[in-house]
Amino acid sequence: MTEEPRGRSDDEVANLSIDEARDALKGEAAIPKRASGTLRRRFLMAMGATATIGASAGCLGLFSEDPEAAGSEDDDIDYSEIENFKLDWVPKQILKNLNFQVAYDDDELYFRFNWEQPIKNGWFHDLFVYEDGEWTRYGNVNPEIANEEREDHTGFTEDRLSFLLNDGSVEGFENYGGWITVHEGTRHLPGAPTAEEVEDHPHHGDLLGNDDVRKYIPQSRTGEWWENPWDDVKDQEELDRMLEDGEFVDLVMARCARGVPGGYGTVHCILDHRHGAMDEPSERIRDSQSLDEDGQPQYMFDPDMVENGALELEEIYDGNVLQTDTHTLIHRDEDRDEDAHPPDATDTTAAFDPDIAEFEGAVIPRRMVFPDRVEGPGALWKIDGRWEDDEWTIEMWRDLQSGYLGETEFEAGGVYTFSPALHHGAGSRWHWVAYPYKLGLGEGTDADFQAVRISGDEPDWDDIPTYTIPLIYPGQVDWTWLTSKEHRGYIPTRNDEMSIWDVHDNPRRMAAMVLGMEIGEDPRR
Repeated sequence: MTEEPRGRSDDEVANLSIDEARDALKGEAAIPKRASGTLRRRFLMAMGATATIGASAGCLGLFSEDPEAAGSEDDDIDYSEIENFKLDWVPKQILKNLNFQVAYDDDELYFRFNWEQPIKNGWFHDLFVYEDGEWTRYGNVNPEIANEEREDHTGFTEDRLSFLLNDGSVEGFENYGGWITVHEGTRHLPGAPTAEEVEDHPHHGDLLGNDDVRKYIPQSRTGEWWENPWDDVKDQEELDRMLEDGEFVDLVMARCARGVPGGYGTVHCILDHRHGAMDEPSERIRDSQSLDEDGQPQYMFDPDMVENGALELEEIYDGNVLQTDTHTLIHRDEDRDEDAHPPDATDTTAAFDPDIAEFEGAVIPRRMVFPDRVEGPGALWKIDGRWEDDEWTIEMWRDLQSGYLGETEFEAGGVYTFSPALHHGAGSRWHWVAYPYKLGLGEGTDADFQAVRISGDEPDWDDIPTYTIPLIYPGQVDWTWLTSKEHRGYIPTRNDEMSIWDVHDNPRRMAAMVLGMEIGEDPRR
């Protein structure tokens, strides 16, 4: 009997492009939805996912063909009715390595992150560009992400580092990480409700004023802990109790255009919705300018800092405006304290003057940063970052004890579930995510990674161990599917008895599998 070839090596899989994945299908753009399991497994083999056990153990091979239902059949969603599965802006790499170090002292927690990003311009986000006599908004993804010709391209989106944290209060997060926060109905996924449906909802629309559904934890919905319909939200009194009890997932972001230049990260609390800061008063670092009645911005760059008060679009496209150059509209208060953070950020703004800054290809950021306005939870995470030699390095630090509702409290000896993510030139679901890991503060903690206790004013990173973890493109797999009968592991998932590590212990192969599902336009199987 002749053994079928295994296909690409692990390194080749990590760098597999969408076109190469399509080539693996011998010219077919998608696997037919009713294709046999053998055909699907062979496709996964061609992407480096060797067979049932390994690539999709647990989903295809470790459970019986017809597991006994844990709930009624009426509870299941008919995924055959969902049609708009598409590739959109799938990352060119399906796996990224993230390096990080972590330390703490009596008062503060410190992170240092480093990763490769060879594509420039991740420090731009949402720009006004002067074209053909008028200012136009460039708010799409970066051109390298969209694979567009320059003349068809209208957008820049920042790079971003983020991570999820939880102290054990949210059931399922330790085993499934961020997958418990993404559901049927979440924006940019098949089955998302319309803006009108969300606006008409008594909680999402009337109370929160939203027009889309973002991350939430299933415990914020009625029914069993794992049940997660977007529109069946618990009453506000119960949600308030959960918040007081710390039953939420903490989300922290370092935004490379809207945060790094001004020295602050942004905080989010995932409960019934992906909220911002939950305690008052709070002020975040970023804000936006709009075009006035004459179709002009209110601010431009100080002409003494940027020639003609605006950047040039062609110079940005050509990669000549570096992250270390003046590229952000930063507002600083003249009467700020001498030790105001960040110490090296100066005011870069001036009132807009069309006689100076209105020329073909002129670029002025729509988004601006206000570091001296930041207060409350919005000032909790301080950050510093730099892109050079095709790598990002970002440092983040905060007080161990925040004292704010909706923020994680840290203590020496504590163990926390930690799951980072990276965005490159695109937002929302087009990113790389980590499996859930255990992070302990101090030697001897029962954790995957241990923060080093230090003395002194700040860490000497040369003395702190570096950890490297893989991040994968998560595809369109969501919690709704993972707890449905479409997923063969739904019973132990509903019972919180099985970790992603138990059945997908090779993230590289997991990345190949979910990409194969998305290319096959059948990510639910």
